[in-house]
Amino acid sequence: MSISLFQPGQMIFREGDTTQEAYRILKGRVEISIAGEGKAVILAQLGEGDIFGEMAMVDERPRSASAQCLEVTECEVLTAENFNEAVLQRPEILIPYLASFFERLRTANDRLRMEMRLRARAEQQVPVAGTPAVLAPTMRVVAPATTAIAPPSLELTRVPVAVAAPVAGSSPVAVAPVAPPPAGGYQSVVLTAATDHARARLPEGTVVIQKFPYRIGRKHDTPGKGATVFASNDLPIADDKPYQISRNHCSIEREGDNFFVRDRGSSVGTVVNDVPIGLAEDTLTKDLRGGENEVLLGADDSPFKFKITLS
Repeated sequence: MSISLFQPGQMIFREGDTTQEAYRILKGRVEISIAGEGKAVILAQLGEGDIFGEMAMVDERPRSASAQCLEVTECEVLTAENFNEAVLQRPEILIPYLASFFERLRTANDRLRMEMRLRARAEQQVPVAGTPAVLAPTMRVVAPATTAIAPPSLELTRVPVAVAAPVAGSSPVAVAPVAPPPAGGYQSVVLTAATDHARARLPEGTVVIQKFPYRIGRKHDTPGKGATVFASNDLPIADDKPYQISRNHCSIEREGDNFFVRDRGSSVGTVVNDVPIGLAEDTLTKDLRGGENEVLLGADDSPFKFKITLS
């Protein structure tokens, strides 16, 4: 295991490279992006403690995204040989990397479960030949279930609002799409508590979010219980039984100029601007709009209500 120093603007690796090292940020910030139509699409802006590049070390595939430094950045560099040695000699130093692996596994598992359910529902709605296709008036329009899910990585976890073609004899209810971001994108993302209960559990009254994904989950005060390997959060929030906040509850993420909330497989769910998301719903993500957004962690009567302001 070694330490490397990178300068602002320096590329650590590019999409398509065959390098296989994993990196943990000790100081600085790194932007993760993929090639888009005419410009790079930003997928993550990582900070101290974050890990990236580890999947190439495991699956030996070309890099699926590029990593570029936003400022002077110091990284711990882990090779496959380092990993194997640490497993046998110093397994404790691998805890941050294992937490990152588990996070990606949860993401892939949640998306697979969602995809399978939507596919099954789509197959049940296929009309018999000669029978007119009629949707129930109250049925929500869901994203098409024909798009294959991506590998377990940071790439493309956002699910845009589906645009459904009109069906004769039906009037499906679709969720209105969020207005596109302003030219140049949003410059500020701020999290504030909207209830006294939530405010008392925030380390600060206002949190300015400068890294994405920004992960939120239940705080663990007792060492060794609810091991940190299984919880990887930027904002741990204290909660008592019966829990409203899950160990890994949700995250605030970005894709290009779009910001959104993703449910990370929470037990009770997440509600964004009155739209529920999670494994029990039809989508894991909800786009944030410009200005104030309301986010509820847990059930309808949960005291954990927050505001996310984009400006």
